[in-house]
Amino acid sequence: MDCADRIAVLATEGTLERLRGLARPDAPGGVTVRALVARRRLDVTIRKVWPRDRERSPAYRWAVQEVETDGAPEPDGLDLHSRTSADDTGADPEDAYWIALEAARAAVDSVRA
Repeated sequence: MDCADRIAVLATEGTLERLRGLARPDAPGGVTVRALVARRRLDVTIRKVWPRDRERSPAYRWAVQEVETDGAPEPDGLDLHSRTSADDTGADPEDAYWIALEAARAAVDSVRA
């Protein structure tokens, strides 16, 4: 594994560690992390949504917004949100993050086509 690969792995692990913290009962309601998809800078926000019945586990919804280097929204950039259906939310924060990245990649690919 070369240096660039190690840096990528460490960066991903740091991102996932922040997201995994959402699974704790005392964790805040959401976390925003930065991701890159096809040279696009994205803010990925994962939010914990509790069901009315507190005995059930929370769901994790996501939002993706393309941003400029200063963090301001990119005009005409990606702006994606999870639907409320179970297949578009994650059972845990990490699942929601990967679902969000897959949606962002699909949106970028559809723009290229």
